[in-house]
Amino acid sequence: MINRCKQVQLDDAEPGMVLFEAVMDAQRTVLLPEATVLTDSMLRSLERRGVEYVFVVDDDISQEAWEAECRRVQERLDRLFRQSRGKGASDTLMQSIFEYRTGRGT
Repeated sequence: MINRCKQVQLDDAEPGMVLFEAVMDAQRTVLLPEATVLTDSMLRSLERRGVEYVFVVDDDISQEAWEAECRRVQERLDRLFRQSRGKGASDTLMQSIFEYRTGRGT
């Protein structure tokens, strides 16, 4: 599985990075939702709130490697779910697993 995210110390985070997952405070309140493109002011605000690190999208993965991994995951799931395809809950589960394994659900 290719990990499409990386943990970055807030001091090393830069404007333009995209959040892989939401940033929350200690009370689990969402400060910034996933897929937010970070700005200078957002980074300063997170620093004031005591956030130490964020998870951002890792752009170091080539598009070809990413597409190959998605195909591999889909083929594996097709084999595993071959007898239960087309049965609502199974298709939903298969889609959820695909999104989890590829990071597309985030």
